[in-house]
Amino acid sequence: MTKTYKIDSATAAIGEMARQLQKKYGDEALAIIAPILREYGLHSGQRLVKKLADRDLAGRVEGWLEPIIKAGLCEVIVREPTHVAIRGTDCPLNLEGTNDALCNTCMRIDQGLVSALAEKEITLKIEKSLARGDGACEVHFSI
Repeated sequence: MTKTYKIDSATAAIGEMARQLQKKYGDEALAIIAPILREYGLHSGQRLVKKLADRDLAGRVEGWLEPIIKAGLCEVIVREPTHVAIRGTDCPLNLEGTNDALCNTCMRIDQGLVSALAEKEITLKIEKSLARGDGACEVHFSI
């Protein structure tokens, strides 16, 4: 059964725009939009960190993801002072079955956002990805 995607959120719109730019212009387009997406995530995270200032890194990540955690689409699987990992079963960017380059580019949003939540630069590592055909995404954020 093929999943039908709706562009019903800003996140889905970003995923679709990135997909179409890659389709038309190749990976060169991704190199152009990656820093823009990271900056968007950074500014989003700076606004959010003020609301979550009383929490540790994992608590801040959980606060950011609260709506999709409550919906059962995501969970925090590693909670350490300098390392948080999440598993997601649905891609809000609608990138399922696309490619690593597209996923890595769009995930720059999360890298920027979690860097702001950590109040220092983090490293993002995508262990599993719905974009590459894995059954879930597994993303690690480390200070």
